[in-house]
Amino acid sequence: MKVDTVVKKETINIGIGIIFWSILLQIIFMIIGRYSLPVLFGTIYGGIISLLNFFLMGLSIQKITKIPDKNKAKMRMQASYATRQLGLMILVGFGLYMAVNYEIFHWIPIVLAVLYPRLTIAFGGLFRKEWRIKKGDVA
Repeated sequence: MKVDTVVKKETINIGIGIIFWSILLQIIFMIIGRYSLPVLFGTIYGGIISLLNFFLMGLSIQKITKIPDKNKAKMRMQASYATRQLGLMILVGFGLYMAVNYEIFHWIPIVLAVLYPRLTIAFGGLFRKEWRIKKGDVA
């Protein structure tokens, strides 16, 4: 399946947002004097799984928009959501397990990384003119 340009563009935008929030978190850990290599590894791991979740959502939406039957499309979307959330929970759980037992990751960056796409979308409206135009805030 060919990845649509909109999915690519939005995944890149979310990736930039994830990098922004990750850098901010690194700075916060440095300021409070708790920075360590596990913080960096936890941030990278959390960012990757968060971006992967968003990309898979984009792919599933791309695929579902081609289904003519609305009920079938809705069921597919719900199944996709449930599957992605289960996968996300497993990957976050694995990261937390590694954080607690082997101290490879710090748990805070992993948990916070799940929120980065939502934060990027929420704050992205302030900076991206095309999002404000769609909402009707800019003429």
